[in-house]
Amino acid sequence: LKEYPKTAVNVIGYTDSTGGHDLNMRLSQQRADSVASALITQGVDASRIRTQGLGPANPIASNSTAEGKAQNRRVEITLSPL
Repeated sequence: LKEYPKTAVNVIGYTDSTGGHDLNMRLSQQRADSVASALITQGVDASRIRTQGLGPANPIASNSTAEGKAQNRRVEITLSPL
């Protein structure tokens, strides 16, 4: 990422469906912020990073199994031109 300074980094955190909505929204934002902090520590300019927590929205697996819930607890990073 340091080699591509004209690239924006979008970090989106997610949770599974366990727990209340407000808790999951905070947790997903904390996940995204944690990844952003790691990127900043590695030298990525903080002004290029945007974070968002979406809680249990957009699951990639079923929340009815432990395996599916584990897959839904994730952070996704997308890159786009500045």
